[in-house]
Amino acid sequence: MHSPQILVVGAGPAGLALALSLLKNGVAVRIIEKDAHNHVGERGRGVMPRTLEIEHFLGVADDVRKAGLGMPIIHNFDPIDPYRIITTQPMMAHMEETPAFPVTHGVMLGQWHHQDILRKHIADLGGTVELGTALVGIEQDESGATAEIARTVDGVEVKERTKYSYIVGADGARSTVRKVLGLNFVGETREEGMMYIVDARVEGINLEGLEGERRVNLYCFGDRKKKTAMLLTTSEPGRFQMLFAGPEVDFTTLKARGDHEAIQDLLKDITQRTDIMVSDITWQCEWRPNIRMAERFHVGRVFIVGDAAHAHSPTGAQGLNSSIQDSFNLAWKLALVVKGHALPALLDSYEVERVPVIAEMLKITTDLLNRVSRIDTQQALMRAEVFAASMPDVDVLTRGRKLFQLDINYRWSTIVRDERHAADAAESAGDVYGVEGHDLRAGDRAPDAPGLTTLTAKDSLPPAAPVTRLFDVFSPSAHTALIFSPRSAVEAQPLLDSLRGLQAGLFLKVLILPAGTSREGSPFSDVDSVFEDTEGHALRGYGLDAAGDAPTVILVRPDGMVGAFARSAAGIKDYLSAVYGSA
Repeated sequence: MHSPQILVVGAGPAGLALALSLLKNGVAVRIIEKDAHNHVGERGRGVMPRTLEIEHFLGVADDVRKAGLGMPIIHNFDPIDPYRIITTQPMMAHMEETPAFPVTHGVMLGQWHHQDILRKHIADLGGTVELGTALVGIEQDESGATAEIARTVDGVEVKERTKYSYIVGADGARSTVRKVLGLNFVGETREEGMMYIVDARVEGINLEGLEGERRVNLYCFGDRKKKTAMLLTTSEPGRFQMLFAGPEVDFTTLKARGDHEAIQDLLKDITQRTDIMVSDITWQCEWRPNIRMAERFHVGRVFIVGDAAHAHSPTGAQGLNSSIQDSFNLAWKLALVVKGHALPALLDSYEVERVPVIAEMLKITTDLLNRVSRIDTQQALMRAEVFAASMPDVDVLTRGRKLFQLDINYRWSTIVRDERHAADAAESAGDVYGVEGHDLRAGDRAPDAPGLTTLTAKDSLPPAAPVTRLFDVFSPSAHTALIFSPRSAVEAQPLLDSLRGLQAGLFLKVLILPAGTSREGSPFSDVDSVFEDTEGHALRGYGLDAAGDAPTVILVRPDGMVGAFARSAAGIKDYLSAVYGSA
């Protein structure tokens, strides 16, 4: 692989996901991290269903699922009788799996472990993280961006100046990249809602019958209007993440001391139990609500992703997930541009698409924070015990489908095209987190479809399974052109002709035929794969199951979003022009 054209600053989830995506696209990348050691701590643990889908495309989802635990079950202890559980409830709402939505349950995985998995996959592709290496300045012009980088070698600081095509800051909420760019971090920092977070070994809390469960158990003690302790199990038996919150918690003393005795004393004070013992503290920090978003997500040849671009309340577990989606959205666009396949104007769509989504995410997580902080724990739990069928306050703790991020869309984007619903596109711009059950439009997440019987596949492709699904066809390094011809394969020929001149490697052309469709005269030689939609999931999932539907090409982007619905050669050309320009 050639010398790196892209510098990624920061090796958290956003930076690692971006680097892995670029490497999957065959783009050389350099990753630097100012800290001398890999991050430790559970930190952002919730991995939502859409992120698991993205990580499936990147080839890491199986490892994440294997290492992770199921989403939390909340056990609320009576503040008066701390050995008595008043309510037990799931944190996440239940959502049935469907052919279009095969992933409806997230996982809990410590961020340090998640990052370790991403680093291993990066290493498999020849990438590495340079620890103890910090960005200190950036200069850019029309030809590139020059990074001033400092690192310590044998106790001596060594500086270098290296030019890259693009620089991406994934260096957290205190981002050096954002500050160098002079971008305002607009929003607020609250004293109300502070927490103290501790990763440690805890004994005496596991409930009978829950030992060894492959899910997280969340034990809640105290009163949120005064002080509370929340203890979450982790993937390592006996180790917990503890969160202390409430206006009566003495954060100043806790931060100043930060020792085992101070944490043990606070835990005993809140739980009113002497049998819960803390040891082996590996990480701790003070956290306060920092609700902010950068005024821009890029300036010239420099971009910011993840916490460098937005900070928020952890309520709703949207941070890590939004960060990975930032990176997945940007990576394929950067890859096309640095390879010379698309004009730099394509990169403007990163900000166009992600800013509205992040703005809505901040509203959702802040609303959850406000609602949770207003709960009177004792009153809520007592009402829950007596009126089990109606628990309005306790239900604040339950996270609904919207937070799964499966309905996030870019319908308003400057680079999506929809010949079926062009007149309605502008009306959908405000509903960025989507609505369950809506008609599929360009800019939406591309649905999965299982039960596809392989009829033909080109020898240049990996061997196809006899029966496959679309999620195993989509690629993070190429568009997928799904050619649907509900009545007969021959009718798809004019649309296939318009795809014929596409550069090899940029598109996978897939013809999907309904079960029982005549194959006589089928243009099999013009496509990479032909599948029979044996169970009809593809046609239904993409809204093309009506008997009179005309041949349609659906262009699925490398980030798994629908780029276009096209029913004419002109529609296809319009989309290709929007994405590739005349590069």
